[in-house]
Amino acid sequence: MEKVCLTCKFLKVDDVQSGVCRKVKGKDAPRPLKAHTDTCADWLDAGQQYSIRKGWIRAQQKKEMAAKN
Repeated sequence: MEKVCLTCKFLKVDDVQSGVCRKVKGKDAPRPLKAHTDTCADWLDAGQQYSIRKGWIRAQQKKEMAAKN
């Protein structure tokens, strides 16, 4: 398995291209924006969450394509 952000436990998906890393905790700490293909040393396997994220991304892409047509 590739250790990219999309497969990481800490990623919160925002849109089809990026998400926010939730590894940084605290109210005042800004959470870094990450592309789905980025990597970092804090990667943890998301397990089934990866499949759920991929399905959500595919659904969003279909909605965007339908809106363009």
